[in-house]
Amino acid sequence: MNIIGLLRHGPTAWNRNKQIQGIRDIPLDSAALPVKSWQQLLSRYGPWDHIVTSSLSRCRETCHLLLPGQAHDIDIDLREQDWGKWTGQTLKQISAESPGSIEAQERLGWDFTPPEGESRRVVLARTYKAIDRATYSRNGQRILFITHFGVIKILLNHLENTPFLPENSTLVAKRALHLLSQDGAKLSILQTNIESQ
Repeated sequence: MNIIGLLRHGPTAWNRNKQIQGIRDIPLDSAALPVKSWQQLLSRYGPWDHIVTSSLSRCRETCHLLLPGQAHDIDIDLREQDWGKWTGQTLKQISAESPGSIEAQERLGWDFTPPEGESRRVVLARTYKAIDRATYSRNGQRILFITHFGVIKILLNHLENTPFLPENSTLVAKRALHLLSQDGAKLSILQTNIESQ
């Protein structure tokens, strides 16, 4: 059995501005990352035998700061959901330009798909591919994935079998560690929303 950790990247300027990043490669705001507290959190649940990050720089930079000198793999399938035409905008801007469009998509649950973007189902499928690659031939290891909030939300909602609707969705903290167990092909949630002290 493997233990899998899921951690979101540190903050960016677009996070502060509440702009949708999607697959746009926005750099990490390293000055805003509470390195020491996050390192303590990771060490409390480590050591980590294997680390995999999204291909986007905000995840790779988070890894370098939190786990300096530790080897890691990069997997493009761990990148954030592609938000298509909505990338770079805030939810407020989208609502002003296209009233009701966000709510209409949210009512689709798992079929939520931003205009010219990708659906949650597509993100889930590629996330599983990344997990399969990272865990292949590994057993009894602790594997850390540094990825994106959307990816983590999609995976946890799948594992909790929710319809992924606004009123029926898994609560996922943005700045927290989430732990899964992997027994063969089966993934299960061990603990979510573990925040630094």
